[in-house]
Amino acid sequence: MINSYTVVETEESGGLPQLNVSSYEEQLVWLFISFIALYILVSRFALPKVTAVLEHRDEIITNDLDTAEKLKQKSDTVFAAYEASLKSARQEAHDLSIKTKEKIVLDLAVSQHKLDGELGAKAEAAEAKITSAVEDALGSLDTVANEVTSALVTKLSGTKADDKEIAAAVKTSFSAMKGA
Repeated sequence: MINSYTVVETEESGGLPQLNVSSYEEQLVWLFISFIALYILVSRFALPKVTAVLEHRDEIITNDLDTAEKLKQKSDTVFAAYEASLKSARQEAHDLSIKTKEKIVLDLAVSQHKLDGELGAKAEAAEAKITSAVEDALGSLDTVANEVTSALVTKLSGTKADDKEIAAAVKTSFSAMKGA
């Protein structure tokens, strides 16, 4: 049987081709050419793209930092305005409460004075009525005392007493009470 495959005999060398001393010069030339080609490819195509991306990132970061600084300044300004407004509102509220308190105290004093005047007038009127009533009562007390004494004498003794004697006795009795 005939094989359709041909067997190629190869010369066997011992080891790796990279370590073959006879081909070092060729390997160094190809290494140098490969590095130069790789350097040219990287420097012309890849490195400009990486540089552009890094510059773009730096620009974005710088813009973001500038924007953040501007926003911080705006927020500081707004916060300062808020604090000033709050302080002003507190001061106005304090002033208003003091004014209101003073007005209430003044109104209370006026009302108290007015009420004192009204109550004083009513007290004087009541005192005048009481004095008048006492005088009326004392004025009619002689008459009532005379009548009561006359009725008592009549009941106790069974005889009618003299009105002049009773009036004199009542008058003497009142004078003794007033003096005591």
